[in-house]
Amino acid sequence: FMDHPIVGVSTRREMLSRFARGSRAPASALARRAAPALTQRRNFIAGSEEYGKHCFKGAVADAYLAKHGLPAGLLDDPSWTTTSADKVAAAVMDWAHDNGASVMTHWFQPMASLGVRHGQTGQVHNAMFTFDKDGKVEWELEGKALLKGETDGSSYPSGGMRATHTAGGYTVIDPTSPIFLRGDTVFVPTIFVSFYGDALDEKTPLMRAQKAVS
Repeated sequence: FMDHPIVGVSTRREMLSRFARGSRAPASALARRAAPALTQRRNFIAGSEEYGKHCFKGAVADAYLAKHGLPAGLLDDPSWTTTSADKVAAAVMDWAHDNGASVMTHWFQPMASLGVRHGQTGQVHNAMFTFDKDGKVEWELEGKALLKGETDGSSYPSGGMRATHTAGGYTVIDPTSPIFLRGDTVFVPTIFVSFYGDALDEKTPLMRAQKAVS
């Protein structure tokens, strides 16, 4: 109807001006409201002073470990996996919750990821919360869940080490690599082995070779 002869030039201009004002204002307002939420959801850093805040090591980790009575630098000694796993898991839970994370994944590089399936990684995701009888959220992360997990290993090349129908893959934390945060997920670097300890990933042979020559 804008091109109808009855509608004058000045009228058309006024209507177009009103339409433009009406379409721009809500969009800009929406963008202003969405920007902080988007930044928070994706965990963008606001400045250089925040570098490292999404990596659970050093001063970042020590601040949360102290809340659970653990000394600074504890993570530098892998023996924490046998002496303080539950408390470290609680510290990781607090850190994750403060940064908006609700999921944990054991992150590994399955066999052939560097050749046959270059760049692919395996991830076993688990929520870090449960619901009570009233439907309320209860946050929980136990030490045993942080240290190890189990997944189906039949999807990965095994070199014929076990029958496919009985395949099982087990993830075990690599304490020499720091836990880190990406989006709403806590990534726990792990190795990936069979029930009998056969390497099903790229990292285990490297770690065993390093131990042999050190």
